Amino acid sequence: MKALFISLALIMSCHADERVKCADGRYSFEFPAKWVKAKSPTPKADFARESPDKGTIISINTDAIPEGRSPDLDAIAKSSAQAMAKAIGFKGEGTASPGKLDGCDARFVTLIPEEGQLGIVAVFIDGRKDLVRFQATIALPLDEKTKDACLAIVQSFRREDAKKEE
Repeated sequence: MKALFISLALIMSCHADERVKCADGRYSFEFPAKWVKAKSPTPKADFARESPDKGTIISINTDAIPEGRSPDLDAIAKSSAQAMAKAIGFKGEGTASPGKLDGCDARFVTLIPEEGQLGIVAVFIDGRKDLVRFQATIALPLDEKTKDACLAIVQSFRREDAKKEE
């Protein structure tokens, strides 16, 4: 019986999601078990992960926020959306909307063209000490399984040091 329990525990741990930390462990995201390490399409990324079908790469970048200041998320989202739109040949304006992740202000930018080969979903998070940038570069068309996984990864954002601050 003990051997069966150990075998089941090992099987489950092999398929467990992976929580990946960045910025000296201050923040983390949870990735599905089958997503693998990848080379990031964004410069200076903390890390990147690629979907099992090789159609989506998510990269995470963090930049320190000077003490006593906060980032202008609206301006950052707007300028980044313009740069990303140009990079993928996106026509028109990307959609940007405000939100919160783990109590932090965030801006969500979506550049998914009706026609084309690439789309980008980016999230800019005021982590209070750092600007955290989540970027998913997506081969189109985007399937529902990958779409759901990307949404779950974004929603898994955590400030690991939040309890220490309170």
